[in-house]
Amino acid sequence: MADFYDEMAQMAREMLAPTSEGGLGQGTIELVRYTPGAPGPNPWDPPTPPTRVVTPLDGAASGVGKELIGAPVETGGQIVATDRQVIVAPWGGAYEPGDVLELDGAPVTVLKISNIPAVGTVCAVKFVVR
Repeated sequence: MADFYDEMAQMAREMLAPTSEGGLGQGTIELVRYTPGAPGPNPWDPPTPPTRVVTPLDGAASGVGKELIGAPVETGGQIVATDRQVIVAPWGGAYEPGDVLELDGAPVTVLKISNIPAVGTVCAVKFVVR
């Protein structure tokens, strides 16, 4: 028998799935990273171009709530009214402030991350992005 938070994580995955799959997910949300290219065969040869690695995420984006405006962020500075929050279903990957998400193809930088709940089995991940 699964525990309560395992069931909540599954419910979040179902709710945040794209609308084409019966969920409430919006648009395209992707975590984008670049892996460095390999060095050239000779020291004077340029390295190969970095490889773009895209992880599709199921979720929804909205403006930040007024209670978040002015809150500090891990990368320095504060949350402003034009920032957005993105809630995604857990996917088992790592994430950190400074990562880049693409929302419908537009890149944004992750400023703040909150796991829901804060400890234990992650049911959803909330990013504040700019």
